[in-house]
Amino acid sequence: MSEEYQTEEEQIDAIKRWWKENGTSIILGLVLGIGGIGGFRYWQANVDEQAKVASTHFEEIVALSVKDKKEFIEKVMEVEKLHSGKSYADLTAFVAAKKLVGAKNYKEAKQQLEWVIENSSDESFVHLAKIRLVKVLLQLNENTEALTLLNNSKSDGFESTYAELKGDVYSALRIYTKAKVEYQIALNKINPGDRRAAAIEMKSNNLPASDQPLTKPTTGKL
Repeated sequence: MSEEYQTEEEQIDAIKRWWKENGTSIILGLVLGIGGIGGFRYWQANVDEQAKVASTHFEEIVALSVKDKKEFIEKVMEVEKLHSGKSYADLTAFVAAKKLVGAKNYKEAKQQLEWVIENSSDESFVHLAKIRLVKVLLQLNENTEALTLLNNSKSDGFESTYAELKGDVYSALRIYTKAKVEYQIALNKINPGDRRAAAIEMKSNNLPASDQPLTKPTTGKL
């Protein structure tokens, strides 16, 4: 997917809008071609019921508090199991991860994003899960794992985002020269007018000149 959508939320919204506008007509054409009007009526009733159930489960997760973490995660896993392979399950995992991050439950958020990567059939969702997972790994100080994830991922359509994240990881590892290189790649790949440009430039300019960690000056005894 193109990086014209400047935030992860905008990218997810775009995917959902596209499916709403195009997905039904694609499936409808297949159903009519195979089963005719009778097949269409059966499909419509079945889809309506499935969508109603999935929508209800998704709304429950959105409304559910993460305060009781055990109950929250159990409910999320139930929805993921019931609707595995469907976008509702992926979106449930994204919502769960966001709520868990908000509550600083980073390990559990990591598990939700890994679930999307392992189970989603939507390449765009997998990319978004990887992007969010890297940010969670940085919070957990699992910087080497974050770098491995980025190095092993194809960044098609997300080049500037992946490069920026690599810059963040190298900065966390105090490899500032490589961080600056990645930030420059991110700026070169970014779309004109992207709001992230100023933030990337600021991160690059704030990097120390040396790869060595800064130390406070010491004063000797006179």
